[in-house]
Amino acid sequence: MSDLRSTSMEHTLSRAHLHQKWISEYYSVKNEEFYEGAFDYITQFFIDPKNSVLLDAGCGSGVHSIRLAKRGYRVTAVDFSANVLKMAEKNIKASCLSDRITLQRENMLSLTFDDDTFDYILCWGVLMHIPDLEKALSEIIRVLKPGGIVVISEGNMFSFQSVILRIFMRLKRKKLSAVKQFPAGLEFWTTTSSGKLLIRHFNILWLINKFKNNGFILRNHIAGQFTESFVKFQLPLLKNISYGINKFWFKYIRIPQLSWGNIIILQKHRS
Repeated sequence: MSDLRSTSMEHTLSRAHLHQKWISEYYSVKNEEFYEGAFDYITQFFIDPKNSVLLDAGCGSGVHSIRLAKRGYRVTAVDFSANVLKMAEKNIKASCLSDRITLQRENMLSLTFDDDTFDYILCWGVLMHIPDLEKALSEIIRVLKPGGIVVISEGNMFSFQSVILRIFMRLKRKKLSAVKQFPAGLEFWTTTSSGKLLIRHFNILWLINKFKNNGFILRNHIAGQFTESFVKFQLPLLKNISYGINKFWFKYIRIPQLSWGNIIILQKHRS
């Protein structure tokens, strides 16, 4: 069953149209303020960028690889979709960063890299779409060097946004039986123009403990974006209010418990 779920997700995520939609929804000019601030913050935990190799695991269209390369890192950007890697290649060339970013086709469930390859790993909004979560996490853990840092950003099942979504589903009489609860969090499938898409709202504490049980220490746990409601709003005023809330929450509050976006920064114990 897990193989069938993974195959279905790979089919959906291989479509360039889905990634183009995400770019238009999440990477607007106003939303760039959050991302730039977030990456300035998380890269404080990295050392010596000129000599470091960073894995962008599930790079998609390459937007975060570009952010990291601009900050001096050499990036190996991987995704399983040839179509998506073509998008990433175009974006990287337009940013004149081809000498800093290496694109490679990889499956998160079976990375071809040797053990202890990377100094740092970024996995931003990727795990929420992977059915075989345990396997993906084991691969991340395997290829990170002892003493290395992994940064993961995922959605929080206890956030205001997640709770409101479930209430809305009840009011709309949508079948909550479609939402399955697992130790890792809540999972449901949604239908997109590109195919069926798995969405996972994480139990962030479970995710943190998963790494701790595999020899990691938690360096930091902060809020990312408080809400992604800007995706749903059509009126510019409402979108701007959403952006403003996110900017304020990340800059001044950073408490992750009620925030949709959660950023966890973990370090692998040295041998």
